[in-house]
Amino acid sequence: AQLLRLTIGKLSDIGITVLAVTSDATARSVQMAKALGIQMDGDDTKCTFQHPSASSQQIAYFFDSCHLLRLIRNAFQSFQSIQFINGTAHWRHLVELAALGEQELAGMEGLPGRLADLKNHVLKMNCAAQVFSESVAGALEGLLSLGLPPFRNCIGTVHFLRLINNLFDIFNSRNCYGKGLKGPLLPETYSKINRVLVEAKTIFVTLSDASNNQIIKGKRKLGFLGFLLNAES
Repeated sequence: AQLLRLTIGKLSDIGITVLAVTSDATARSVQMAKALGIQMDGDDTKCTFQHPSASSQQIAYFFDSCHLLRLIRNAFQSFQSIQFINGTAHWRHLVELAALGEQELAGMEGLPGRLADLKNHVLKMNCAAQVFSESVAGALEGLLSLGLPPFRNCIGTVHFLRLINNLFDIFNSRNCYGKGLKGPLLPETYSKINRVLVEAKTIFVTLSDASNNQIIKGKRKLGFLGFLLNAES
């Protein structure tokens, strides 16, 4: 934290203004963030810290969205089911989806067109960006519409996957010409982006495991709290 403040001060001396800092999502990074004055526990979230060279300026803090995505994937796999106000997300739905082979998918009648992508690759459960994707959410919806027994109660899983995917798109945006949630934060896109962030905050505070333990107060909270901090930033 001291080295970071020193670096920001040196950049300020040569005319470069630091507006935000992004770190990986590790225990050491959380310690550094806390040393800077960032608070991410409880309702009193503080997402900025004082600029070392400008008393009137605050610097926003972000956690890298790719790291947060992996943490949430690991938490989901560990808990196996995550309960929230809109339903329950089950890891087994992803296991069942991955078990569907290319030939089995190709032989299904009435298969929705959005499942075409899954015919061309095997769902890699260790690839967090593939698990939390619109294509997987759409695939589960399609299988639900077919009435297949393993997917009859997967609507909660679809909702959860889609929410995490939307959050990732917002914070992983790299192109000023991006479309939808992958686009930049602008006055005309603010309402759409803010709607997702508000939904995430509403849902994340209700997440619980199968024993009704609140997840954001447990050992696997960082992925969820990290996205909430990013939303405040």
